[in-house]
Amino acid sequence: MGIWLILLILVLLILVALLILVMASTITIRVHLILRSKEYSMIVRIRMLYGLVNARIEVPIMLNDNGIEYTVKYFSKQSEGTSQDLMENSKFQKLRFNDYRHLFQATDGFKDWFLNTMSNVRLSEIRWSTSLALDNAAETAVAAGTVWGVKHTILGWLSFHLRMKSTPELHVLPEFNGPPQLSTDFSCVVRVSCGRAIIAGLKLVIRVLKIKGGLKIWQNTLFKA
Repeated sequence: MGIWLILLILVLLILVALLILVMASTITIRVHLILRSKEYSMIVRIRMLYGLVNARIEVPIMLNDNGIEYTVKYFSKQSEGTSQDLMENSKFQKLRFNDYRHLFQATDGFKDWFLNTMSNVRLSEIRWSTSLALDNAAETAVAAGTVWGVKHTILGWLSFHLRMKSTPELHVLPEFNGPPQLSTDFSCVVRVSCGRAIIAGLKLVIRVLKIKGGLKIWQNTLFKA
């Protein structure tokens, strides 16, 4: 009886130690967003559990009047002796702008939850470059100044609600002699404690369950084809 008790205690101690390691680990997310005339895409690289979990997600995006159409492509960690990651799954989805409103309404205090979650996020290695050109040089110069203002406003809001660990690198490149065009390239690194991410997820579920039919709305919106 004594041996089984000792073994049970050892197993419990191991489970507790593993739980502490998981909760103390960091989730690192590298985001690269590209918006050009013929290319709208986002690439997300996720590293968690001390590198045991590595994934790359590619999301080609199509914009239309009703919302966003995107294809989520999941890639596993790069195999030995190969030059590319292996694609595990691909799924096409469509999310209408109106769907966002439904998700907010299906969550009790979504704004409070979102801002509280953001306060636990660390943001670094921000690089945001925008190239633009209008019909004439004067309009291009004014637009470039406006873009600078918009970028600083957005980053100022972000720095107020989350923790920035490095100075953002911002670039606005006006093309005075080029044809009218607008393109932007944004990348950053997001880090959050795995424990805090799990707690935030549980809090979101609780808030959704407080709304009648909230869970069903989330399921129908996020997992529809």
